[in-house]
Amino acid sequence: MNMGQLKRMDQVRLIIETYLQTKSIKATSRRLKVARNTVKTYLRRAQRYNVELAVVLQLSEAELLSICYKPDRKEASTREKIFISKIDYWIKELTRIGVNKQKLWEEYISEYPQGYGYSQFCEKLKREIGRKDLTISLSHKPGECMQIDFAGKKMRWVDISTGQVHEAEILIVVLPHSQYTFAIALPSQKVHDFVHGLNQALLFFGKLPQSFLSDNLRSYVKKADRYDPEFNALCVQLAAHYNIDLQATRVGKPKDKASVENAVNISYSRINAPLRNETFHSLEELNAAIRIQLVKHNNKPYQKREGSRQEVFQTVELPVMRELPSDLFEVKRITKSKVRRDYHVFIGEAKNYYSVPFQYVGKDTTIIYTSKTVEVFADNQRIAIHDRLPFRNAYRHQTNPTHMPKSHMEWKRARGFNAAYFLKLADQIGPQTYWAISEVLISRIHEAQSYNSCHGIFKLANKYSAERLELACSRCRRVGKASYSMLRRILHHNLDQVIEQEDLFNIPEHDNIRGAETYK
Repeated sequence: MNMGQLKRMDQVRLIIETYLQTKSIKATSRRLKVARNTVKTYLRRAQRYNVELAVVLQLSEAELLSICYKPDRKEASTREKIFISKIDYWIKELTRIGVNKQKLWEEYISEYPQGYGYSQFCEKLKREIGRKDLTISLSHKPGECMQIDFAGKKMRWVDISTGQVHEAEILIVVLPHSQYTFAIALPSQKVHDFVHGLNQALLFFGKLPQSFLSDNLRSYVKKADRYDPEFNALCVQLAAHYNIDLQATRVGKPKDKASVENAVNISYSRINAPLRNETFHSLEELNAAIRIQLVKHNNKPYQKREGSRQEVFQTVELPVMRELPSDLFEVKRITKSKVRRDYHVFIGEAKNYYSVPFQYVGKDTTIIYTSKTVEVFADNQRIAIHDRLPFRNAYRHQTNPTHMPKSHMEWKRARGFNAAYFLKLADQIGPQTYWAISEVLISRIHEAQSYNSCHGIFKLANKYSAERLELACSRCRRVGKASYSMLRRILHHNLDQVIEQEDLFNIPEHDNIRGAETYK
């Protein structure tokens, strides 16, 4: 080997291989008849690329050349220009599934053999990504994770009827890759409101991520643990419904969800500030205004990269996300109830009754209900299922005829009792009695109970006469309420016979009283 000239790449490989065998610079120099400084120089350049020299030996001729020899200024300038010209293309390609820096470098060096070696390529590209503030977006796969947090600052709305000011919690949800953001005002941070907010976020995005990530919110995490956190039961049900993984940040590590932390801070200037002088009279009004600001925010161009949140979400994230199921997750509530003597269980939230087979009277049951259905369980067996009564229908009974004792069914069938039957009897007595029976029919809790009351009212007619019952019903009508006990009390105390005192402040009608027309 001629020591005065630059070494060919096969000679450089031989220097490295001999050094790996001898583990000595002096021995390598003596065996190859190369100056010690020459051996040191090539070894230093090789180890600057990778301390594992065996890895360096795996490089191609072009790669080894780029490591061992610096190009002249003209060549360096050309190489830099080519590299810079491809940066935007590489950054965009890195967002695509399966594309990494190794793949991009292989394509680059194949097209331009005099280009940078792999380590330099990665270092320079990393520097450019940092300069463009793209580290966060490139460290998150598109559509993979949905980060969640509540904003620290609340928003307000005013009840127009009472003037009461209500504070609303603001849930912020963001997809880290595009920074595409959703926000919603909720009555509280309680788990039912939290789950509703997550449902609305998924509807907003239109598709499913692979996982949820939040800090240790009480509505999300039941018991915090770095390795195995215990999540709230409702959140576990929601995750199972959507086949989504639940993840929690480490305690005291807000950077684990840096994207949503940043989104919360931005929301103050792009949602709270524009709406600060507006007054809202319902949660719905507030959320409608928030949606308008969200559209502006998501369509606003990035400060340090091309495009907008909306564009990147639509073109990069949405295509790789999973489809939403046909039904949204329904919050399932659980309550306990003992079966009453009338073979119904009671749901206290809406104050309604639902039947179960009469054999279960006196048994303790577990009721699982949603906004649509009610399921009743006894001894881990479902014994009844009903459609949920509307929330406004308080103190109503939902009765399945098959749950009734046979004798009850035969009794009702034989007697033919129904509302029309009692109204027909009342109409035969008079209009006031018809009104009173109508009130009793709609005011009683249970149908059978209203029928018993109606029977009692007609017995009063037998005892005191139909005429007196009509007078008693008339007295009830003046106060707008009727019941069997009221009518019985009126008749027992003969209040129906009392002639009420005339109104001293209004002139009664009379033929001998002249009106204003007389004096014209």
